[in-house]
Amino acid sequence: RIHSDVSISALSIQRFMDIEVDWTVSVNGAVTVNLLAKRNMEFPELPRFGLRLFLDQSLENVTYYGLGPMENYVDKRHAAHHGLFTDTVDGLHEDYIRPQENGAHGDCDFVALESDTLRLTCVAPEDFSFNASRYTAEELTQKGHNFELEESGSTVLCLDYRQNGIGSNSCGPELIEKYRLTDETIDFSIRFIPESK
Repeated sequence: RIHSDVSISALSIQRFMDIEVDWTVSVNGAVTVNLLAKRNMEFPELPRFGLRLFLDQSLENVTYYGLGPMENYVDKRHAAHHGLFTDTVDGLHEDYIRPQENGAHGDCDFVALESDTLRLTCVAPEDFSFNASRYTAEELTQKGHNFELEESGSTVLCLDYRQNGIGSNSCGPELIEKYRLTDETIDFSIRFIPESK
């Protein structure tokens, strides 16, 4: 068991979150991480909370049980349904005219990424959201057009306790309260199970 206490802050302001992190490594190679976070309520809601992993880009086949087959968010999911879905990392990408972080799938029980020789399965005691991409969030945010995007060289896997809703505040009303990530305390646990094929 590896335990650490960390905090998150911007460069010019006080910390906005304290997190207790516990990593538990099992003899079979599985790793469980538990994040117990307390948010400073002086700050606005979070856009998301979770983990980002950079995996070998050969892990490109994706199987998950959750909402699909199209991307979905807490306030944008009426066309999705629960089921077992398979796709590729490239197939999960939504090619918007102006790129932004995309391709999320919520209410997941598990997600597995596979190559010809490896499989990594992620499971959690509570439903979670994931997205898998060739691009980092920073790359998607910085580029103004899809033809400018440069792949990261990894499969970027984000596993989220929750995300804020998409909303329409840029051209409409502010996101309503029930779709905001306003939790003061967050307890997020997820288990990684690696397997050779």
